[in-house]
Amino acid sequence: MGVIGASGYAGGELLRLLAGHPAFEVVVAAAGRRAGDAIADVLPHLGGLDAGVFAPIEQALGAQVDVCFCCLPSGSEQADAVAAGVVVDLSDTHRFAPGWAYGLPELDRDEVRGATRIANPGCYPTAVELALAPFIRAGVVGDSAIVDAISGVSGAGRREEDRLLFTNLEGDVSAYGSVMHRHVPEMEEGLRRYGGATVTVSFTPHLAPVARGLLATCRMPASGLDDESARSILRDAYRGEPFISVVDDWPGPKAVSGSNRVHLSARVDERADWLIVSAALDNLGKGAAGQAIQNANLAGDLPETMGLEAVGVWP
Repeated sequence: MGVIGASGYAGGELLRLLAGHPAFEVVVAAAGRRAGDAIADVLPHLGGLDAGVFAPIEQALGAQVDVCFCCLPSGSEQADAVAAGVVVDLSDTHRFAPGWAYGLPELDRDEVRGATRIANPGCYPTAVELALAPFIRAGVVGDSAIVDAISGVSGAGRREEDRLLFTNLEGDVSAYGSVMHRHVPEMEEGLRRYGGATVTVSFTPHLAPVARGLLATCRMPASGLDDESARSILRDAYRGEPFISVVDDWPGPKAVSGSNRVHLSARVDERADWLIVSAALDNLGKGAAGQAIQNANLAGDLPETMGLEAVGVWP
């Protein structure tokens, strides 16, 4: 295995999960400005693994490995130059691009199985598509969706910005980004592809003073549903899925922290004729590194859950 961009939050989570994977072994972990630094100095949770040092990115690009995970910033095209047999790109550069499989297995497992180039979905689109696609497919909702979502600060990446300082985050929650967030086209294309209808999404992300976790609450106009029938649609859609649980109470991201799992639930506001669906996941797990390994397992004809069996960390 190779991991490019291994010094960031998603890269560090990949190294943590891969350390316990029975079929994958990391042979090169590469970073940009941290090349040559001891991995344990940059990622202290790996301190007991004799993890070595970060290699230069150029070394990892040409490495002859079975799988390479690419955790570089959005817009980077270096994943196109990776020599590995299977490339999983965690950036948004190749999502729905020709020649790249979109890696959301619960909605299109056959596309991922055996693929050699896989675009890992974003954390927000993963939550929204899993929450809403079953209802769109069932034909019980309208053609617009309002999504309010909250993410932990690790979703912004490992970078130094004033807005990400603890002193500015603590005790506060704020909306951010423009009304045309860069993930909106991905959400709308995913819902069209997996729901079978065109839906306009109005999306507002929020930043919360927590390290990790994501909660998306999605609303669509609906009629003829009640709470139980709405949750039944979710249960039928994800029956037998190893990483998705439909819960009766409203879900929260703490219960899935450190895992590749998603908790979903639904309610119907019958007075206003709105369906409300919430999805909770770990933005570094199912929203990034966990889903990337799930995709690599499928691409390599391995059990899909291999190395991802852990449940959430509580409390």
